[in-house]
Amino acid sequence: MKTNVNNKTYDTENAKNLGNWQRGSRSERGYISETLYQNSDGEYFLHGEGGSRSRYAERSAPNTWTYGERIIPMDADEAQFWAETHLTENSFDKVFGANAHDEPLSPVLLRLKPKLAEKLTAAAREQRCQPADLAEAMLAKAFDLE
Repeated sequence: MKTNVNNKTYDTENAKNLGNWQRGSRSERGYISETLYQNSDGEYFLHGEGGSRSRYAERSAPNTWTYGERIIPMDADEAQFWAETHLTENSFDKVFGANAHDEPLSPVLLRLKPKLAEKLTAAAREQRCQPADLAEAMLAKAFDLE
């Protein structure tokens, strides 16, 4: 796909594919596929496509939706956030480098009540970080480990 967004040209054919995530199959109405790209200028962008019940759906007539696709420009932080959320750890490390994480992490399962989880997710979205990173920062502050 090639398109102009804010007077800049984004072309999936001439950009580097950094990783893909998808849900469902193309024949399903809720199908979504997102691919992160980086162009030769170092700019990141997401190519998203999906079925008639996805966020990429396009209106074809009143009350009728069909398959759609679009390009979403991203800054480096947004691209890294998307990659952390949608790619495997190995794929993330290939794109952003193993040093993108400060130090080795210890996995911990933490179960939260739904309201608390929603508040944590909303706060992380506002701060443009992962909920796990925000929770870690909050715990570090609570235990004076900053």
